[in-house]
Amino acid sequence: MASQSIIISSQIRAGRALLGWTQAWLAKVAGVGLSTVRDIEGERRSGDRGGSRAIRHALEQHGVIFQEGDGDQLGPGVRLRAVIPNVLRLPSNLGKWDDLLIRIEWQGQESEIHLAFETLQSLGKFSERRPEQEYLALFDLHRSGILQAAAQAIQAGRMAPDRRVHLEIADICESS
Repeated sequence: MASQSIIISSQIRAGRALLGWTQAWLAKVAGVGLSTVRDIEGERRSGDRGGSRAIRHALEQHGVIFQEGDGDQLGPGVRLRAVIPNVLRLPSNLGKWDDLLIRIEWQGQESEIHLAFETLQSLGKFSERRPEQEYLALFDLHRSGILQAAAQAIQAGRMAPDRRVHLEIADICESS
């Protein structure tokens, strides 16, 4: 779809939902104010301004594809580009060895991303142990890089027999 075609507020809401983003996170990634996102999604602001373009660009950069209506029976919609795995379940706690396991779907197969405690320490630039919630928050902060690194590792044949993809800090930094 051409970048100049109009998108509607429901497409923005749907695109954000596909990525699992809050309005606040979309605003941050797009470089616009939270009120801009709220106003555009709530149909209180026209979609032809700079804020809408920035929002569209942010969503497209993270795999959202905006589809035009066909003028007959199908209205406009959104899809995700299959460039990164889909998260099946967000981690709610650290594992037995303080590692982080993230269940994903990639190309029809279920697997898990494994981030060892040392990788989490490096990712967060932590020099000493932190509360569990700070380690869990690292996934939200680095979601795109972690998922891109997982896709690259799977494509390189690095999935273990237990269907886990073990990522190190270098994997995540290279893909970000």
